[in-house]
Order: sequence, then structure tokens, then C-alpha cells
Amino acid sequence: MDKYITDNFSGSIDDLLNHCSNLDLDKVEEQVQSEEKEACIQVIMKELECNEFEAEVIYNEISLAETKKVVDGMVKDGLLYISGYNEEGEPLFNLTELGKAVRKELDNGK
Repeated sequence: MDKYITDNFSGSIDDLLNHCSNLDLDKVEEQVQSEEKEACIQVIMKELECNEFEAEVIYNEISLAETKKVVDGMVKDGLLYISGYNEEGEPLFNLTELGKAVRKELDNGK
């Protein structure tokens, strides 16, 4: 199962289901994330009239801000807590008991 999505698919529903069952989900997810990032960088370059390096810096800043917003929300909701700090003074997070229960519930739903 080392297949990526390489092109549009054509065939019957059974053929499509068979094809999808042979895809490596981790590689497909990696491919989707890479293509989404590249598309975002292209939009940033066009909208802000900047080069690829500058666009990637902006993309990374946006990604970091979005991650911080999600983590802050999880702390506020009681799912995470700050368990300490690394050498650079950045917070380290762990799941609270509620966070562990939610993760367990999500794992059971797979």
C-alpha cells in the first residue's frame, strides 16, 4: 500500500472502492497537506506580490497563529495544561484528565 493519488479516477464504484482500499492513507494525507500548503503559498504570493520565500514565511506565521489559537482554546476548555517549559522558555503541554477521556472516546470511535 504505497500508492498516492496521481490522477482523476475513472471506473465503476466497485473499482473506486478497491482502488481506495489500496491507498496508503498516511501518504495520501501527506500529499494533500503538501498540495494545500503549495496552493496557499501561491495565493499569498499573488495577493501580496511577494516571492516564494516571503510567502512561505507568512504561511508559517499564519500556521503558528492558528495552532496557538487552537491550543489556547483547548487550555481554556480544560483539555490541556502547561506542564513545564523547555530550554527556550516555550510551554510544554499535557492532556488533562478530561483531555485523556476525550482522546479515549475519539480513539474508540475509529
